[in-house]
Amino acid sequence: MGATIKGAEYPISEIFSQYFDYIIPNFQRPYAWTEEETKKLFTDLYDFYTGQPEDEQYFLGSIVLYKPDEKKPFSEVIDGQQRLTTLTILLAIITSMIPQEDDYSREKGWK
Repeated sequence: MGATIKGAEYPISEIFSQYFDYIIPNFQRPYAWTEEETKKLFTDLYDFYTGQPEDEQYFLGSIVLYKPDEKKPFSEVIDGQQRLTTLTILLAIITSMIPQEDDYSREKGWK
C-alpha cells in the first residue's frame, strides 16, 4: 500500500519543538543561502511582525517532510531546508542574545 500524503499547518513554536527531529537527506543540496536571501527572510518577518495586527498569521511557506510515523519526531526534510536552516540559525542568535539568569545576576552584583 502507498504512503498517505497529508497537509497540515503548524505554528512556528511547534515546528521547533520536540515533535520534529529534522534529518536532511543526502540528496538535498548543501546550504546555499547568501546574505541576500537571509536578509530578505528576516526583513519580511520583521516587517510583518511590526506592521500587522496581532491576529494575523505569517505564512512561512511550504515545508515538505517525510514523517513515516506521526507519533515519532523523525522528520526527513524534502523541501524547505534553506528556510528551516536559516530560521534555526536566526533563533540560535536571538537565544544567545537573551541574558541568562547568571549573566543578569552578575551584572547586578548578586553573585
